[in-house]
Amino acid sequence: MRLFLIVLVALAGLAAGLMYYRYGTLEPCRALAQDMADETFGEVQAALGSEPGETPESAVRAMRLVTSQYDTSTCASKLWARWTGGEES
Repeated sequence: MRLFLIVLVALAGLAAGLMYYRYGTLEPCRALAQDMADETFGEVQAALGSEPGETPESAVRAMRLVTSQYDTSTCASKLWARWTGGEES
């Protein structure tokens, strides 16, 4: 039982660390906004014929306007659906 708890805590810590490394935050709504901005801006860059690069802060702020309407659990479920390819709620 103790080993199970240690493994569970280690996996949670690893997941939090990876999320912080990828998004620079542990807040699900900010991470979702960053993910949405990266996807949208990447599509715009591809349409213009250039390689996707760093997403500008203005694009992230625009997506934060969208995610500001969600509560934390909604952001977390939408982010999880993006990661797993599942259906968004």
